[in-house]
Amino acid sequence: MADAGQRTYEGLFLVDSGFANKDPEGAVALCRDVLEKHGATIIRAELWAEQRLAYEVRKNKRGAYILVAFRANTLKLAEMELECRLTERILRYLFTNREGVPIEKWFKRYETKPARPREAEVESRKDEEEVAIAD
Repeated sequence: MADAGQRTYEGLFLVDSGFANKDPEGAVALCRDVLEKHGATIIRAELWAEQRLAYEVRKNKRGAYILVAFRANTLKLAEMELECRLTERILRYLFTNREGVPIEKWFKRYETKPARPREAEVESRKDEEEVAIAD
């Protein structure tokens, strides 16, 4: 049985991409250290993606996402959030209660969608279908 007040959380951190590109292990370690400092047990942590941001965050146009699965006491979350706000290299963070959701679903990489067929190809297929129906 789980400890009283302990829940499984997903932590998504947005960190400075320059820092993450120079030292990817250090960026993951930074997020792990922030959580472990407040008694969290890390289940899994990985650098997830580095990409251009939709808008600037603290004068950064690019950012790296780090996904962390951890168990922590619910009363310690406020302290973890304060630590994240005070850490300059963490631009944004989000903690989500994931109790009961299999961890494999969190870390599943998004597969690219198949390319949409061109409009001309769609039109030619419609023409072929109309000819086949007329025969």
